[in-house]
Amino acid sequence: MNTRVLLLGCLLALSVQAQESRRDMWTWKDANGVTQFSDRPVPGARKITIHSSSPAPVSGPVTSAPAAAASSVPATSSAAAVVSYQSLEIWAPESGETFFGADATVNVRMRSEPRLAAGDRLLLYLDGKLMEDATNSYEHALSNLERGVHSLAAVILDDKGNEKIRSEPRVFHVKLPTTIEPRAVGPALRPQPPPAPQPRPNSPK
Repeated sequence: MNTRVLLLGCLLALSVQAQESRRDMWTWKDANGVTQFSDRPVPGARKITIHSSSPAPVSGPVTSAPAAAASSVPATSSAAAVVSYQSLEIWAPESGETFFGADATVNVRMRSEPRLAAGDRLLLYLDGKLMEDATNSYEHALSNLERGVHSLAAVILDDKGNEKIRSEPRVFHVKLPTTIEPRAVGPALRPQPPPAPQPRPNSPK
């Protein structure tokens, strides 16, 4: 009976002391054929080794699949990739092109690579002045322009107003027809012929 109590005590000690990974014990059969155990060597007993393992201690509360939960959160618009533009140009009108007449219309065409992204703004400037009605449009028509030299420039801004790319300026000319008679100026103007000599009166004799 004492041996069985001792065996139970040993097993309990093994369960409490999780740091012990192995335990040596001895076993034998008594005169009645009953198997006995002891943690000390006994004459005629057979030595056995008991292996035990304990789970790693948990330092905090257990949560269920935090990585999977984090990965299942949908991406928001703030995590969207920022678009970087390789080029922005004004390809119409041609550089140095001339337009005639007060009613001349100048068609402006722009292009960027890549196309304008959501949240960005495409602006067009004429002679340094913002064309409000041309915002976010790659095409625009200019009319009622004054005579002289004009300059165009395009700019792309982000949603915070920061400049991302600017085009090279594009220069064009507007000329108005003259109101002066063409023959009254330049090489077409001929000098007046000199007056014909008048006959001198006869002198008295």
